[in-house]
Amino acid sequence: MYAQQSNYAPLLDKTFETAVSGFILAEFPKLGGPKVVKLLVNELKAIVEQYYPPLTNLRMGQLLWFAVAKEEKGGYGKSMKNLRLRPVVLSVVTYEDIQKRAEGVPQKEIRKSAIARMLREADEQGGTLAETDPSLILFCSLTTIKKDIAEYERENNVVLPRRGTVHDLGRSTTHKQIICRMSVQDRKATPDIARETYHSPNAVDRYLNDFDRVRFCLKKCLSVEETAFTTQMSKSLVIEYEELIKELYGDGEK
Repeated sequence: MYAQQSNYAPLLDKTFETAVSGFILAEFPKLGGPKVVKLLVNELKAIVEQYYPPLTNLRMGQLLWFAVAKEEKGGYGKSMKNLRLRPVVLSVVTYEDIQKRAEGVPQKEIRKSAIARMLREADEQGGTLAETDPSLILFCSLTTIKKDIAEYERENNVVLPRRGTVHDLGRSTTHKQIICRMSVQDRKATPDIARETYHSPNAVDRYLNDFDRVRFCLKKCLSVEETAFTTQMSKSLVIEYEELIKELYGDGEK
């Protein structure tokens, strides 16, 4: 029994934790005692497991990518170094894509569907992609990706989840139209609209409040210029809302 213990017990130390502990103790001897080193090793192990998950179930056409955590707070100028990331598995090419190519479906249409699919997959896994992510993955220009997303959203009357919508960065005419239609025509509440359009409730309320302010001014017979001055919006933005008001309420009732 003792012989087996002495022969095999040392193998228990052939671990990742032992290797990292040895490295820390050798290179950073003043970092702390055994408890501090053990705590640090466990944290490092958790990070490694998060960013290098097992990929045994990865299918053909899929890849591992790092997305920004969906629960992160948005904000212009916030460095990527300060954002939490989330590993996600994305289906870049599927059998459906291959079938479409075989049937002669235009490559642009296949690409638009692939972009939408990857954005949704990341969202379902708790991550959020920016337009730059599919740009790199598909080796397309950022301009092409943005145009594809805008066309897909317009054609399908949806808002795709990405940093601009999930983290409330930027503003889009398409989103204004969809959000206002859902409120006026479908009579949906802010929480439902926010969930379905991947916007924050504050962003949804901001669109709807701007819509109502422009509508109020136009009902008071203010001109576009006067409405822009009163609401402190740009003239072009007021015109966008004016056209949307006419679409939803008709020319006779603004």
